[in-house]
Amino acid sequence: MSDADKTKKQLLEELTALRRRVARLEAQAEAVRRAEEARQQVHGELERRMAERTAELLKANEKLKQEIEDRRWAEHELSRTKEYLENVIDNSVDAIGIVDRQGRFLLWNRRAAEIYGYRFHELEGKRAFELYADPQELERMLTRLRQDGVVREYEIQMKKRDGSIVPMDISISLLKDEQGRTIGSVCVARDISERRKTERKLKEAQEELSRYSKDLERQIRERTSQIAGILRYTPAVVYIKDQDGRYKLVNSRFEELFGIANDKIREKTDYEIFPLEVADRFRDNDLQVLKEKRPLKVEEPIYQEDGIHTYLSVKFPLYDDQGNASGVCGISTDITELKKAQNQLRLLSGSIMASQEKERTAIARELHDELGQVLTALRLDAVWLSERLKDRDPRGADRALTMCDLIDKTIDEVRGLATRLRPGVLDDFGLIEALGWYIKEYSKRTGITCNFNHANVPEVDGVVATAAYRIAQEALTNVARHSFATQVNVTLEGQESMLILAVADNGRGFNTRDLRESESLGLAGMRERASLLGGVLEIHSNPWRGTLVSFRLPMDKLTLVKEHPGDSGLVSRRP
Repeated sequence: MSDADKTKKQLLEELTALRRRVARLEAQAEAVRRAEEARQQVHGELERRMAERTAELLKANEKLKQEIEDRRWAEHELSRTKEYLENVIDNSVDAIGIVDRQGRFLLWNRRAAEIYGYRFHELEGKRAFELYADPQELERMLTRLRQDGVVREYEIQMKKRDGSIVPMDISISLLKDEQGRTIGSVCVARDISERRKTERKLKEAQEELSRYSKDLERQIRERTSQIAGILRYTPAVVYIKDQDGRYKLVNSRFEELFGIANDKIREKTDYEIFPLEVADRFRDNDLQVLKEKRPLKVEEPIYQEDGIHTYLSVKFPLYDDQGNASGVCGISTDITELKKAQNQLRLLSGSIMASQEKERTAIARELHDELGQVLTALRLDAVWLSERLKDRDPRGADRALTMCDLIDKTIDEVRGLATRLRPGVLDDFGLIEALGWYIKEYSKRTGITCNFNHANVPEVDGVVATAAYRIAQEALTNVARHSFATQVNVTLEGQESMLILAVADNGRGFNTRDLRESESLGLAGMRERASLLGGVLEIHSNPWRGTLVSFRLPMDKLTLVKEHPGDSGLVSRRP
């Protein structure tokens, strides 16, 4: 039946039924929705609990793994510790044994086997008590062990396998179980035979030391008496100061010269005795000794009643028990007369050297002028004779030409000799040009490569130029004679307040300690020339490392040249 055929009542009833059905469906849908929400809530809670449980299981698993790893590590460490302890025990320098309550051996290390002569398997059936030589001494030791539970460094006689008796130093500790019952003991023993021998030797040494000490005391008394005599009668001035410069001791010569007694000068300083200038100089030298901690040799002028005296002072540091420089000892010798003699000798030496230079100049001039002219005349005559004999006597003409060649060589040698005696370039152009010329000639003559460098060289007078030239000449001569060098470097330069001339070679060198001036007049001459000008000549050399000769001259020692016609460069004046 279609809806059009139905009555209104039927349609209303169907509509009501549909509404009830829709309501039931909506109720069912709501129940399904709530069920789904409940399911999702239960599912979420289940997942959360599963996650928590999973995390707990993972943590428990990691903890279990860590416990397993820790146990493995502990077992490994225990094994290592056991091996270590076994190795320590077996390689101990002391004999170690472990016994049970009845004295049967449980452990016996290598050192025990070496000392007693028993290996571990050979001790089967033996008890530790059988190794003791004196039963009564053993009982005393065991009594102490029972009372204290331990015995330390107990000296007792022990028996070896061969029957010999040795003194041993014994330490024993009881072993206890968990209930505190004694189950055995550990014994550590050391052979003290060598110690006994050492003690006997030590006692003998102490007796010997006592005898030596008594003899040393006697020697000290004798030496003290000798030193007191030396201090009393020596002509040198001897004194001791502390690090603050206060006098602690002076000898009788000091008292005599400066009119002050030993007991009056103690705790005084130089500033309370000498003028300020002298005291400053003394203090500076003392401080240098204390700072550098090495001896110092210095000349010290002192004003005395008869004028200024020069003393050669040797100062050296004194040390306390901790090795710290605690003071200065000085020994001063009056060298006034020696200085006067040295000055006179220096003047004489300078005069001799000046005379030598004049004589060299005169000889060089005579060789160049007179002998040179004679040789030139002979050459002209030989040429004339060759021309006259050319047609009549060819052999004679050839001999005459040979004479010309010989005369030419002789002229060259005479000129070279005259130049080496006194190079004209030194007088005409100065030191730098003279050294440059000589070094070139030196390289040609010897075949040694020679380099010359100069910088900031001030104007120097004839005396300084001559001395520097002669020093370089002598140094290069020694290189050619002795060094077997292939190269030489010559340097002339002005540095701040110093003029420096250096000759360095790459030769075989030598040990300067083996050098004696008596064996080298050339070296003595170089040092004398340097000393006359107020300079210093130093030689540094090592075997197979070459040699360096250095001439150092303070700038204030330089003088200006005073020109005179025909002079030899030796005449000079002070500014």
